Amino acid sequence: MVASLCCPQCKNKCLSLCTDSRPTSGLAVFAQVNCSSCEEPVYEQYLATKFKSKTKVFDMNRQAVYSSLACGLGATTFRNFCENMDLAGLHHKTFHTHASQLFTQLEGFRKHVFSETVAYVREVHARYCGTTLGVDDTLNIIVSYDGTWLTRGHSSHIGVGCAVDLLTGLCVDAHVMCTYCQVCESTGQKLFQEKPEEYAAWLVDHLDKCEVNYKGSSGMMEVEAARVIWRRSVNTNKLRYTTLLSDGDSKTFTELNDIKPYGEDIHIDKEECVNHVSKRLGTALRNMVTDCRKRGVTLGGRGRGQLTGNAIRKLQIYYNRAIRSNKDVCSMKKAIMASLYHCFSTDENPQHELCPAGESSWCFFQEALAKHQVPGPHKHLIHTPLNEEKLAAHLLPIYERLSEEHLLSRCVSGKTQNANECLHSLIWSRCAKDHFASRSRVEFAVLTAIREFNFGPAAAADSAQFFGFQTGHHMKRLGAARMHKRVRNSLKAVRDKQSKRRDKVRAAKSKRLEELVQLEGGPAYAAGMF
Repeated sequence: MVASLCCPQCKNKCLSLCTDSRPTSGLAVFAQVNCSSCEEPVYEQYLATKFKSKTKVFDMNRQAVYSSLACGLGATTFRNFCENMDLAGLHHKTFHTHASQLFTQLEGFRKHVFSETVAYVREVHARYCGTTLGVDDTLNIIVSYDGTWLTRGHSSHIGVGCAVDLLTGLCVDAHVMCTYCQVCESTGQKLFQEKPEEYAAWLVDHLDKCEVNYKGSSGMMEVEAARVIWRRSVNTNKLRYTTLLSDGDSKTFTELNDIKPYGEDIHIDKEECVNHVSKRLGTALRNMVTDCRKRGVTLGGRGRGQLTGNAIRKLQIYYNRAIRSNKDVCSMKKAIMASLYHCFSTDENPQHELCPAGESSWCFFQEALAKHQVPGPHKHLIHTPLNEEKLAAHLLPIYERLSEEHLLSRCVSGKTQNANECLHSLIWSRCAKDHFASRSRVEFAVLTAIREFNFGPAAAADSAQFFGFQTGHHMKRLGAARMHKRVRNSLKAVRDKQSKRRDKVRAAKSKRLEELVQLEGGPAYAAGMF
């Protein structure tokens, strides 16, 4: 197109277009129209728009940094990507400068994310309860609260606490705790050693920018974040988190009732995550096996009836299933103890009194009695046999402790913290656990992850627009496609899970019938067999 045009000075068709990416311009392309006759450039301009009409910032450079952070890429990984794509890339200082400018908008982005979320939560709760909520009315809700850390080992400098509404499954609040500031550790320490007289003035100016907002151990970050979230819930969101679903790993519940964030008259109740409660059984059994081994007692050796790792895993599944399949404490306790005594049972000493009766019972013994049949041998029909003489003294105290009324009463609702765990995976997919990250970087990861968690991948365009970027049909199209794929994979996983479960049930019934036929001396009916 350029070659078909005439030079405005010599009027000859001798123009050529030259494009180049200059190191100082990042990803912006510099275009120059040259005339071979005049031997001088006719026209030159960057083929990129300025970010918010600023003279030195190109829109594509700022948006490239935003996209890198949203995908979990840092400055080094972004430069490696540009290297392999033969792009000019950005210097790491330029990358961090753009990132710092983005981080200045985090407080506004936070209000944008949670205001829309809270409005939807209040609307759903009002519709669910059949009431009308005023603007200033405070709503009591049940939340699942859990903490997560940047690094493992209870020595992390950064921790995050998230509260998820159980009715809607949306995250209504989150808070990031940090004990480390890189500027304080580098610039501050150097200034303190070389120019101590200037350090005090520098520290006063730096306090507003300092990333340290907590001083204490990493284990208490979850508790401290809960204090912040509960104390601001009424003023910020017009919500009261009066019931807490927790995993029991920290003393968050105890601390909240000590500080009484909603006054003396409002008490915070506690519910237990069923998955975490069942994990306590597995942990207790593994610890018991280890302690006995230190004393020279072997409980987990080879052979039938031993407490092996596979047996512990199955007992944990039985315990979880006993809680989920019952809605009152007495039935839960009976089912839990039934799962243990069922495994203790032998032909000489069957102990199935606690097992559910009827033809649909999971217990082969009770099923046979309901059908007026002779129960089969325990050797073949007990899938997790346990040696009662050897293990009863060790297992019964653990089962009695984990089937106490005060614990099971908190599991009646059958709720789990799966939503929190899903949110945590989204957060750390945007901020890798094996690399250092500042508090601002983690807050960016938390807010963008919550935005996607609450409103799906299609909300990426809305987030980009908030930070001042133009969005086209490609962002919306790809976001909608990612959402569609996510829903499709979720439905497929459910179907596969149900299909595998039906196959296992069918195989178990077939195996039980074959064993019963063998006990009766072989098949009694077959076409032409006799």
